[in-house]
Amino acid sequence: MRIIADGSTVSSLVEEHFTGRVWRTDYIEPAHADAMAGSRFLYEPGARSYWHVHEQEQAIIAVYGGGLVAWEGLEAPIPLHGGDWWHVEPGVPHWHGATTDSVFAHLAVTAGGPTTWLHPVAEDDYRTPPRH
Repeated sequence: MRIIADGSTVSSLVEEHFTGRVWRTDYIEPAHADAMAGSRFLYEPGARSYWHVHEQEQAIIAVYGGGLVAWEGLEAPIPLHGGDWWHVEPGVPHWHGATTDSVFAHLAVTAGGPTTWLHPVAEDDYRTPPRH
């Protein structure tokens, strides 16, 4: 057992697989490839991940600001706000990030396994008005 104090971790700017500026803070680093991981992501307005797929389940917990999530088959992104949870099913291509006018922070808890990164989110897809 261990407690990881917020001030004991270091945030880093991640540029690969993201559009815009995103900072990542790793709290639970997996002991091996199939172990659980836990991180916080902070997006500047307009920043977002590329399309990607997780091999295992993931929970996204919005903690601050306005975010967007989308997965394969949706016509428009769905908004996320502080306190919202999103269950990411394994094998489903998706992306997430901030709205154009708000920062966004979320926690990501992943059951294990690799992430397969795909392509950037097309600007038209990102700017499609969110579905409410």
